[in-house]
Amino acid sequence: MRARPALEMHAQRVPSFAADDAAAVDAFRRDGVVHLRGAFAPRWLDLAARGIARNLAHPGPFHRDHTPPGSPGRYLFDFWTWSETPEFRELIHDSPAGAIAARLLGADAVRMVMDNWFLREAGATAGAPWHHDEPYFDFEGRLCVLWLPLEPVTGDEGLTFVRGSHRWGRLFAAPQFSDNVPFRCEGARYEPVPDVEREYAGELLGARTTPGDCLVFDFRTLHGATAGARPLPRTARRMTLRFAAEGARVVPRGEWTREISAHLVSLGQVPGAALDSPLTPRVWPRGPHA
Repeated sequence: MRARPALEMHAQRVPSFAADDAAAVDAFRRDGVVHLRGAFAPRWLDLAARGIARNLAHPGPFHRDHTPPGSPGRYLFDFWTWSETPEFRELIHDSPAGAIAARLLGADAVRMVMDNWFLREAGATAGAPWHHDEPYFDFEGRLCVLWLPLEPVTGDEGLTFVRGSHRWGRLFAAPQFSDNVPFRCEGARYEPVPDVEREYAGELLGARTTPGDCLVFDFRTLHGATAGARPLPRTARRMTLRFAAEGARVVPRGEWTREISAHLVSLGQVPGAALDSPLTPRVWPRGPHA
């Protein structure tokens, strides 16, 4: 895997705003990513941490271990566990997350598409390669990702984004996180991921965050993890929540996403139709939930 540059090499930062600053909306639409300071109170971080601990003890069917051979620290993640994890259920339905997504997407209503946590233990050498989220999932429409770190994030531990890449109208083949080998994405519209550091060095954005901050980025924004450039000095936990504006559809992409679409269909989702399953509930405006 090619290492990502450390944040200290970047001349630019992800645009940063107070959580309620209206200017964040324009920056999100322009750059494809914003940094919101102090958006989540400690109680929400505690819920995320307890939910991750619960999942580690009782992994779900989508648990993944992408630890490279010989790595002294593990790289793990799990997704779609909120329905069995009361801490995540409360975080998704009652925290500011849904309102933040609705405001940035300019949506009257949003659905929670997927909960997904990541754990890199101290010493871990694995980092996410350059990618955007769109080709990994069978969702089409206006979507965003809320990235909530549970520890302070320095330049060597966070994400780097290609400014404005969500507006390119391009779709890149999805690399596997374990060894950065692309999936066999079907169709001519899937391009190889470009050599980001060479072709877009002047458009890279990074952020340092403290607990309670979050990054929100467009589903199509190209990004990679600086984690992996060198072994992590401490364990890092990240909670991510993916949201869709009302009307987003489920459109199966191919064999490499079949597990995703098959699971949704098993819960009553109609392929080609708007999101409508118990696993993808409307979270804004808030309503009663189980």
